Amino acid sequence: MKLSTFTLFLFFMPSLLIGQEGWLATPESINQFRAQVESINPDSTQFEVTVLNKTIQLTGRALDIRIYKPTGTGLKPTLIYVHGACWVAGSLDSHDEICRYLAKQSAVNVIAINYRLAPEHKFPDAHNDVYDATEWIWKHAKDLELDPDQFAIAGESTGAYFTAATTLKVRDTEQGPTFAFQLLVYAALDGGGSSWSACKDLYFNTKDDVRSVYGSPLWSKNLSGLPTTFNILGEFEISRAEEELFIRKLKDNGIVTKSFINEGVGHDVVNWLSVTTATPAHLKAIEFIKTGFNID
Repeated sequence: MKLSTFTLFLFFMPSLLIGQEGWLATPESINQFRAQVESINPDSTQFEVTVLNKTIQLTGRALDIRIYKPTGTGLKPTLIYVHGACWVAGSLDSHDEICRYLAKQSAVNVIAINYRLAPEHKFPDAHNDVYDATEWIWKHAKDLELDPDQFAIAGESTGAYFTAATTLKVRDTEQGPTFAFQLLVYAALDGGGSSWSACKDLYFNTKDDVRSVYGSPLWSKNLSGLPTTFNILGEFEISRAEEELFIRKLKDNGIVTKSFINEGVGHDVVNWLSVTTATPAHLKAIEFIKTGFNID
């Protein structure tokens, strides 16, 4: 890893250490944060899989995706992966190692989406990118040599937020895949909550955006009909209340849920992304993926 965990901690816990007022307040600070996130990915990978970069054409724009395929023959299940980093940072490269790890260790295809970032692109651009790319991937599954009947979606931090919003929209539109499950890791689920508020302010335009149909999955009026939900959270992370309330509301709506608390850590995204060693969160994620896809 190119920089210490402590250095990244300074960025991922801004309100405690450098003051909320200065956090992402200027273009320079945003670019610095983006560079920090990109530096998490290690210089060389531990997990060799087949990787294909592809640009897909969506209405009015093109998006990059990256497809990770493990060894073996035959059609395999597909896990869409949505990166996090506070609505304003992250890329296919910054999250390359975690995608390789998930593909290699779970023996499923992983497809990462390079959605547009705030503040250059405001709500609902990233929402639309994740949903539209997911729908495109599913519709082109046979061309991509994917099993169209075995799809799931996952993400960490902001990526988990977009994951939850996407499963809601897929349920409502009935045009995309039937997800076997969603996997939420260190999730932020309230667009108007106190966690990561400075980041959210750079994405949302108004309070109406925050309380729109998909602006805050936690406060959706209807959480029925969603797929099995696996949730991994840090014991001390600031969005823990959002995650636990969301899981409770899903259970109240009859959704099958399983949660895992990674003890002794907070918003442990640095270790999650770098995969220097397999943490309890990594191991549980693989277990959840295999369970969700009924893989022995």
